[in-house]
Amino acid sequence: MLQFWQNVKEELDYNLKTQKELASAIGISYNTLQSWITKDRLPDAEQALKIAKELNTTIEYLVTGKNENQKGLKQNLQDIIPKLNHLSNENIELLGILASHLK
Repeated sequence: MLQFWQNVKEELDYNLKTQKELASAIGISYNTLQSWITKDRLPDAEQALKIAKELNTTIEYLVTGKNENQKGLKQNLQDIIPKLNHLSNENIELLGILASHLK
């Protein structure tokens, strides 16, 4: 499997999205997405950009697996998540509102 599709699957998991949701969000059928993945075919540049945007990442990351900014953000989130267990429900709700505005 191409590195591109491995990275897409990783980002889908990270973003808690399904392949069906991705296909719908970028305006293609689920069958088309499945065909690209199973035949190891890359999407055209426009579709690759849509995929990257939908997954809140870059084409560079999807193609190479490298993007220093992306890695730093993920590492920061992985460090922060265990600390969230100590927050009150009110603070968690406020973080949710903040996160929705960052998207």
